[in-house]
Amino acid sequence: SGEQRLFDSVQCTYNILEQRPHDALIEAHESGMDIIIKEGLANGRTLSNPTLKELSSTLNCQPDQLALAAILAQPFQPRVLSGSVTVDQLRSNLGSFYSIEDPESMSVAERLVSTAEGKEVLQKLMESCKMESEEYWDNRSALKWN
Repeated sequence: SGEQRLFDSVQCTYNILEQRPHDALIEAHESGMDIIIKEGLANGRTLSNPTLKELSSTLNCQPDQLALAAILAQPFQPRVLSGSVTVDQLRSNLGSFYSIEDPESMSVAERLVSTAEGKEVLQKLMESCKMESEEYWDNRSALKWN
């Protein structure tokens, strides 16, 4: 239509618990917008999810790596803000898209989109961890902030 967009990117909360924005993020990506995801670990709440723990063990990775990799594996090709506050957290988070121990091996995110086991893990993770948005935001608003 020749109309100039006001914004070139969108920043949104999206994670294994809060998935409601999925279709809107695909639409934004398809229109050429850069997608930036915040709260990829839901302020740490994803890390206590039993399914995430179980499936990260299946893929031999840390729960934070799988939670972030599940976002990176989405078709809207996001950039993900990790929210890490320590060097150790950052190192672990980086393992979602880069194999620190063996740079030649596939990252967790790559395995989720390119191996049968990874695709199965991604599907199970996203289906079993998804919350109703209202519940997600109610829980978030009840968090104690420092």
